[in-house]
Amino acid sequence: MYTDMHSHVIWGVDDGGETEEETRKMLREAAEDGIHRIICTPHVTPGVYEFPYDVFEMHFQRAGEIIREEGLKLALYRGAELLYTDNTPRMIREKRVPLLANSNCALVEFSPTDSREHITDALQKVAGAGAIPVIAHMERYPAIGKIEQVKELKTRFRAMVQINARSLLRKQPLLRRGFFDRLFREELVDFIATDTHCMAGRETCMTRGMAALEEKYGAAAAKRIAGMPDILF
Repeated sequence: MYTDMHSHVIWGVDDGGETEEETRKMLREAAEDGIHRIICTPHVTPGVYEFPYDVFEMHFQRAGEIIREEGLKLALYRGAELLYTDNTPRMIREKRVPLLANSNCALVEFSPTDSREHITDALQKVAGAGAIPVIAHMERYPAIGKIEQVKELKTRFRAMVQINARSLLRKQPLLRRGFFDRLFREELVDFIATDTHCMAGRETCMTRGMAALEEKYGAAAAKRIAGMPDILF
């Protein structure tokens, strides 16, 4: 039923399952949680180290084999979560980092302490590199704490917004609660994803998250973002 664009199921590349067996368990868990498509998004810090395409591809292929061995109804897609650095736009242009599911959408992460000016400049440069920026876990950035700011980013750079499913299960801080609600009520959220890293503490919770979304914001809101926009598939 659901698509997970932000899952770290590949072992040995940054975070995610530390062993093949943990990855096997994570894939089973994802299937049991109603997920049917996963974009694998290992963390990348452009310019700090070269993305290990060969290792990623080896583990990506093995994960596909595990899915077939287990008889799971899952499809895997390549991707990455890019921690923004000055090298990110160049590496996007040079195709040295994977974008989401072979689209031109780049999942970009920032530090919670980054300023509004830094984030705006970064999104402008990512867009200038030919990618559509997808802001990873928007709920983490106090500098973008006004709905008008989010609308500006979406209008200027075609930016898209991703929220973690787990955030729908947590009570938001009082000062952020109204902002969080308006993101959904004004249809500014494009993706809900698990941000799953491991079996303990960062496990998948897509079904519970989507149920909370429907309860809080209505069935129409849940239906609108239950799957991926056509821009990815």
